[in-house]
Amino acid sequence: MNIDFTNNKDKFENAFTFESSSPPKQPPPPSPTAVHKSKYKRNSLPRNTEEARQRRIELDAQVRKRQREQLISAKRFKHHENYRDDDDAEPEFTLSQQDIEKLKSGLSNVNRDTRLSSLQDLSKFLVDPPDTLKQFVIEGNCIEILIKFLSGIDPEEQLQATWCITNIAAGPKEFVNKALTAVPYLISFLERDNISLQDQAAWAIGNIAIESPEYRDLLRKNGVLIPLINLLDYKDVNLVQTACFALSNLARTPNAGLDEFFAGGIDKHLLRHLKTDESFEVVSEVAWVLTYITSDKDNKYTTQLLEEGLASLLVKHMRPLLGHGPLALPLIRTLGNIASGPDENTDILIQQSDFLPTMIEFIQSDCRPVKKESLWVMSNITAARRPDVLDKVFNTGFIPILSIIATHSNFDIRKEAAYGLINIASHGAEFMRSLPHQELLPGFLEYIRSQDFDLIRLGLGYIEMLLTQVQNVS
Repeated sequence: MNIDFTNNKDKFENAFTFESSSPPKQPPPPSPTAVHKSKYKRNSLPRNTEEARQRRIELDAQVRKRQREQLISAKRFKHHENYRDDDDAEPEFTLSQQDIEKLKSGLSNVNRDTRLSSLQDLSKFLVDPPDTLKQFVIEGNCIEILIKFLSGIDPEEQLQATWCITNIAAGPKEFVNKALTAVPYLISFLERDNISLQDQAAWAIGNIAIESPEYRDLLRKNGVLIPLINLLDYKDVNLVQTACFALSNLARTPNAGLDEFFAGGIDKHLLRHLKTDESFEVVSEVAWVLTYITSDKDNKYTTQLLEEGLASLLVKHMRPLLGHGPLALPLIRTLGNIASGPDENTDILIQQSDFLPTMIEFIQSDCRPVKKESLWVMSNITAARRPDVLDKVFNTGFIPILSIIATHSNFDIRKEAAYGLINIASHGAEFMRSLPHQELLPGFLEYIRSQDFDLIRLGLGYIEMLLTQVQNVS
């Protein structure tokens, strides 16, 4: 290992070397006329498809990122079998200082069964730690005790201690910072001939990776990627899912270091699982990794994956995942990321015969997040600059469905459908006149009367295009 992991704050901070990136190229300054026009609401709606695409991408990045991050690979505790999840319940355990001392005594007991039982109790308490246990982790010697188990020779004690590290790493940043000391052991466990220990180590690494870009960088520098990618070769379904969980969190931007992922052959492993796996859970976890890879602004590796056949494999799994709610979300998100890139990407998607017909089913899903994300995909599709893309959207029957959603659903869902319709209208008068304005006009007038700025902007923009591009609405 090339970094000294320690609980000493100064040493940890010195473990990182940050290099400033070269400043981005600045676009030429806008003309005075453009600056003047930009101050008016009437110009807040994009006037061409390129601006529409860019505006949509920026909106997605700024407004919806936090909500998506809550769905994508959130930290995961490992619970015991009798755990009951009740968000409104009081903390399950109240531990006095005397209880903490008793726990510490059990962890150092000469009897192996007592030590294992105490480790199991500790992992259980860490899911919702009381203040006394928080103090034991942050200010006490909890981590040092666990490190002794990790560095020992008893596989079961190592497993139970790793479980504790997993739940510590699922806690606040102060907990994660303490868990960093265990990283060298966790990485070494990934290569052990013990599936349970490998799985638990990958789980803990995944929780650590979520916390910050600095921690992800630290993990990568210490060689975590290749052992994790190698776990994708295993036939154990749970292990593959956990490895994908860790890899998806390591692939988070910024500075995801995707060159290292692809140098390790991650594309071949992910595509192989999409080709051969029928497990909804495995496909979903693989798609989470792809979600982050395809969100890279460079688009280099998205293009590579598409050249290697990604589009057909994603579309293959669309209909099977349709009735499985949240499991379909990473697949939809990956499709949306692809469609938000160059038009060539969108062309590859719509060339898949089942893509657009299945998207119709997705935007009519009863699962609200699936419906909303699917509408976002379609807004990216309709922002494509090529008319033949829109022709396929019309011919597949999207317009009546988008129109109904844009005028009759809840406002947050209506907004997503409205973006797609506005994108279509922004392609010119011919497409604008093809929309069912008698149905749309009352709904967009409701937007103007709402309290939502984006809805008001959409409503005013639609009315402006209606007045300037359509002779009459009859």
